[in-house]
Amino acid sequence: MGCCSQSSGKDGEMLSSDKVTNEEISCLNLVVQGKPLQYRGSADVRSLLESRGENPMYVNVRINDEVLGHRDFEHISLHDGDSIDFLYYMGGGTCLTLQMKKSSGIRGI
Repeated sequence: MGCCSQSSGKDGEMLSSDKVTNEEISCLNLVVQGKPLQYRGSADVRSLLESRGENPMYVNVRINDEVLGHRDFEHISLHDGDSIDFLYYMGGGTCLTLQMKKSSGIRGI
């Protein structure tokens, strides 16, 4: 299937952004999360994120080993062959767990 054929999916398929006009559409062969993706849409990071259902406020992006600031997503262009990874923020309860152990008198902290 050619890059500008119509199809949909997440893994090794083509993904199309619905918010673009014909003049703004790019057709790119990308590697996203380690899997090939034929992307048809605006050639900026924000459009790629939105087309995959990602919230730009909760993810950082690494393109070709460079981590991007999330506020610049709409100004950063994608290029054919780019390797893109989504980096998610993770929360944990380490501080609360340690505080609970200390207050209960558990040794070995």
